[in-house]
Amino acid sequence: MSDDDEEDTGRCLVIDTPALTYLDIADYSGNSWSIENTPCLEEVYFNVDRSLLGFDKFLRSFSKVLFLELILTDKMIVCFSTIEFSRLTKCKLFPNNSNWMDSLVSFLHNTPKLNNCCQKTNHQPPIASMWWSQSISDPECLSSSLEKFELIDYGGREEERELVEYILTTSICLKTATISLSTLKLEDEDITMKELKAIPRVSITSHLFFKTSHK
Repeated sequence: MSDDDEEDTGRCLVIDTPALTYLDIADYSGNSWSIENTPCLEEVYFNVDRSLLGFDKFLRSFSKVLFLELILTDKMIVCFSTIEFSRLTKCKLFPNNSNWMDSLVSFLHNTPKLNNCCQKTNHQPPIASMWWSQSISDPECLSSSLEKFELIDYGGREEERELVEYILTTSICLKTATISLSTLKLEDEDITMKELKAIPRVSITSHLFFKTSHK
């Protein structure tokens, strides 16, 4: 059986809770899930086995939430690129051996009200394709709502710099961008900060902050 095959374990958890507002899921059992009738659900922390049956339908259960924290896999990214999160205002994305940069813009296109985005990089991320940030138009959230952006574990790789440049040069409403340099050596921090500070910012009121592991 390949990594992408789905196996039916014969077990299923059904959640039908109209008053539920908060959901924290961590499940690697491979069992089926069904989430129905959750009109009040606003905050979801999500980390499940990618072989979950009915994965796409399961993810669509969260399309109306306000906050989403995800452990991203390639399969999840493909699903999320087709789901519109019309109310999502804050998200935290943690890639797990996934080619997340090629799908980031598609995700942003589906989050028109996103205000706060926290993105972690992989320690050894896949090389992003040359067209990862190319689209007919920029995502709506970059011109109307994104005010806070944080990139965790910036390692100085070219694709990470491209991501920072993309956010800084397209986010009209941006107020703060925070870059964590905790994985860099002390001697590389000053050089990196100078390089990132030199990137032009379309938002004249934005501020660029850095987090380091050295005092």
